[in-house]
Amino acid sequence: MIRRATSEIKIIGINFFIISAAFTSALIVLSAIAGELLHFYPVSFEVMFPFFVTIAVGEWGKTRADSNFDIIAAQSNSLFHWVLLRYVITFGISSLFAVFCMMFSSAFRYELPLWELLIIYFPPAFFLSSLCALFGIYYTGEHIATLACGIVWLIVLLIRSLLRISGVEYIYLFIRYADEQNHVWLWNKCIVTVIGLSLWGIIYLRCMRTDTL
Repeated sequence: MIRRATSEIKIIGINFFIISAAFTSALIVLSAIAGELLHFYPVSFEVMFPFFVTIAVGEWGKTRADSNFDIIAAQSNSLFHWVLLRYVITFGISSLFAVFCMMFSSAFRYELPLWELLIIYFPPAFFLSSLCALFGIYYTGEHIATLACGIVWLIVLLIRSLLRISGVEYIYLFIRYADEQNHVWLWNKCIVTVIGLSLWGIIYLRCMRTDTL
């Protein structure tokens, strides 16, 4: 397993780490100069970093769009395990950069404790990146999964006004960004996480169907 993980990291390449470091550094600098006019934590860790993680999964953790997909699918004992491993590596490394950014940002401004930042960050990042992984096993075209998730991300931002409808606050992806004082935000994060897990159920079924073909 360690050998496979090391091989996957080599496939991802150094550009992923360089771009992740640059993005993280930019947010840390922003945290120092943004002042009090910007709700930095919800914007950065509920909206921006989850989208970056989704891009990472779509571009560096791609599956069916990988030029070697047919060979990997033929040689792998379980396609799902390979898809899950590639996802865990890209999501995990990106999330480490997110945690690093949280810790350093707190040195310049302290608005929320680290545990709360993690709760704000994880569900939307997990949902969007899982959605990207789902698109990634259906479409062979480059960037299609990332583009589709980017559209979803933008639409969710644009329909912020729907929070006026009762019940929407439980499933709205960026609840702390849209309504920081909403008392159901913890329930929201739990529900979004469960929806993300259900996407992995669909991925599993799709991979099992492919394995049996």
